[in-house]
Amino acid sequence: MATELTITGTATATLVGNWELRAGSADTTEWLDGAADVSYPGGGPGTFNASNSDGANGYDPAPKLALFNVTGGADGETIILGGATAILSVTATPAEATPVLTGCIFSGTTATLQYASGTANVTTVMIIYN
Repeated sequence: MATELTITGTATATLVGNWELRAGSADTTEWLDGAADVSYPGGGPGTFNASNSDGANGYDPAPKLALFNVTGGADGETIILGGATAILSVTATPAEATPVLTGCIFSGTTATLQYASGTANVTTVMIIYN
């Protein structure tokens, strides 16, 4: 079961959505083996066999994506993710008519937003994490 995502830091961040990016487990191939005694419907001998074993249906953790709205911050605002082991990527998009976001950096479970000095802001931040 996934750990609940928590948000701390200096930014006023509102979680818009949080999704697991799961399209299968990269290192799990047991489903290719099929079941030893059950044939796939419509298949003849030696064709693909469906597998319903616990190993084939097991859970391997996948990266997750969190989408935030950040409002009213200043330079150096941080978003710290609790329940995550590492941030893999951060993408930030300014929502103002005159953008003030100059960049974002991340280390461990902390993302830091860099803004033009002394400005308030509205930013959409997408973080991919484990």
